[in-house]
Amino acid sequence: MAEEENNGGENNDGIDRISTLSNSLLCHILSFLPTKTSVHMSFVSRKWRNLWKNLEVFDFRDKCNEYSYQAPDDEFNEQFMLFTVFVNTVLSLRRSRVVRKFRLSSDHIPNNPLFAYSVDTWLSIAIGPHLQEFHLTLFTAGAFDNLPPTLFSCSNLISLSLSGYILLPLQDPLEICLPSLKVLQLLNMHHLNLSSMHILLSACPVLENLELFFSPESLDIIRVPSSLKRLKITVDNNVGAWLEIDAPGLKYLSLECITFRDAAAVGNLHSVEEAYLDVFPTPKSESVEPLLNLLRALSGIKHLELHNSTTKKQWLFAAPILNFPEFHYLLHLKLEYPPFNSTFLFDVLQKCPMLETLIAFMFDIDMVDRSYDSLPSYRWEAKPKSVPKCLISHLTFIHFYGVPENELEFIGYVLQHGLVLKTMIIDEYWRDQPDRWMKKISDLPRGSAMCQVKFL
Repeated sequence: MAEEENNGGENNDGIDRISTLSNSLLCHILSFLPTKTSVHMSFVSRKWRNLWKNLEVFDFRDKCNEYSYQAPDDEFNEQFMLFTVFVNTVLSLRRSRVVRKFRLSSDHIPNNPLFAYSVDTWLSIAIGPHLQEFHLTLFTAGAFDNLPPTLFSCSNLISLSLSGYILLPLQDPLEICLPSLKVLQLLNMHHLNLSSMHILLSACPVLENLELFFSPESLDIIRVPSSLKRLKITVDNNVGAWLEIDAPGLKYLSLECITFRDAAAVGNLHSVEEAYLDVFPTPKSESVEPLLNLLRALSGIKHLELHNSTTKKQWLFAAPILNFPEFHYLLHLKLEYPPFNSTFLFDVLQKCPMLETLIAFMFDIDMVDRSYDSLPSYRWEAKPKSVPKCLISHLTFIHFYGVPENELEFIGYVLQHGLVLKTMIIDEYWRDQPDRWMKKISDLPRGSAMCQVKFL
């Protein structure tokens, strides 16, 4: 038995089972590897020698390490030259003229005309009627502005990803048509033109997955297709962006550094099951109504994360708790909130009757605005009249991070009334006399015999 386990997967008869597979199946296996690895597999045996020439899937990766960036220009350019020779060789020796999937990633930043010429040549070879997936990542000395127009009219293209210093100069909507595109990623595009992006989005009638990561120069509107099932938008600066969204089939929503002009900009999000929100009010208005309307629209949510831009005093904490929507299906809640606001957290629990997991991150006590402490409406002044339903029947896991000293009474209340609580983790608790506070919490009465309190 031990000998069989040490054979590395080989059978006792010594037959190389992998090499007995058909060439088409072996090529399918190679298609999941970087192209350089697939070519190197030609040294395995005679049967493998020319398999890579039948590939219809290409993944070219030109990565730089820390030394590469510090190398002299001649050496840096030479590294890209070697990569160029490899790509040209593979593309010229291939037997099939069909390209179904093409990925090109280059971190090199050569300052010579060869770079643009080489990329142009490779893209012209890759883009065609059979192309289904196209992923381009370029971090160049200057923005790459020579994407072939034919890329945006590939009828069979399902997945498109552009990342890095790439310009998207789309002007004529009539020339853009991607009827099969379901996945679109525009990442790290600091020069993304929103007008061009909207032209592109309007040409994708069946788009399901959209991910944007960019740095706008001014506050502008983002309108997303109603066909989406997954949306992730990250604005990588303090400018932000206005979002208009109406997506009845959306399942996942992630928004960072996003705002809303008014409550009417949000609608038909009842199918969303998971959401990550780090949104903020508009510069001209501190009204919390657009945020509350967004939360109300997420009526079917099961997993929700609210981060500090969303929960800061000037916005969400300015809203009456009576206006905070109920989440009847919410199972997992993660939120960041200021210290000294146990009443707010308790009231949120009242609105989540099915909650199973709570992760509460309090803002850094040294950085928080001390004016929070002066808000009488958010002090833990009196014990509530009714216990939240989730504490009695559903809440099994709680993780408090950054707990100040005056939250001890709230922790005691949760331990006492958490009848099904299994685990409470207290992380980054009081720095002064930690042993004393650990003992105090450990000695608090618990409503659940299964409950374990852990300190990190």
